[in-house]
Amino acid sequence: MRRGFKAQAERSAAAARQLLGLSVNVPFDPWAYAKHLGIIILDFEVLGLPANAVRQLTVTDQDGWSAMTIQEDGVFGVVVNPAHADTRRRYDLMHELAHIELKHVPARVEVSPSGLMLLSDFSDEQEQEADWYAGSFLLPRDGIFRLRSRGKSAAEIGIQYGVSKALCEYRLRMTGVDIQMRRVSDR
Repeated sequence: MRRGFKAQAERSAAAARQLLGLSVNVPFDPWAYAKHLGIIILDFEVLGLPANAVRQLTVTDQDGWSAMTIQEDGVFGVVVNPAHADTRRRYDLMHELAHIELKHVPARVEVSPSGLMLLSDFSDEQEQEADWYAGSFLLPRDGIFRLRSRGKSAAEIGIQYGVSKALCEYRLRMTGVDIQMRRVSDR
């Protein structure tokens, strides 16, 4: 990740929460944020895909994709895999919004004959940035610190914010909250 990126992401998340009138104690709604940004969330059910394609994408290989972003004439649209849990869809949408907001450019893009972008790959650095950015919005450090200091588990914090326990454990570890809590308890 670029130097200073983590702090920048945390500031962006705090500014977005303030703009939307959200305290650090409430879940962040990526769908509302997408609307605020003018990004269209495409309903998978109304894409008009053939039944065999729907089955492939949501049953046979439901873990083969999480979300995808398309862009046409400067307008972004995001499709999120409806077969995934709500917690994962929240994260996946925020991850896609991060790529858009951070103006990430894919390292590789495949385009259909009609000109529609089908697949893109971002660099490892861009993926890490999108992960951190999404986590900053969904699990603000100040909020998870407050809850952890009240004895809440990662699972309980995850439930409060509408995210997975795994994402919460990652943020507790990577933001230094758990280290900070151990130092306080060692005193």
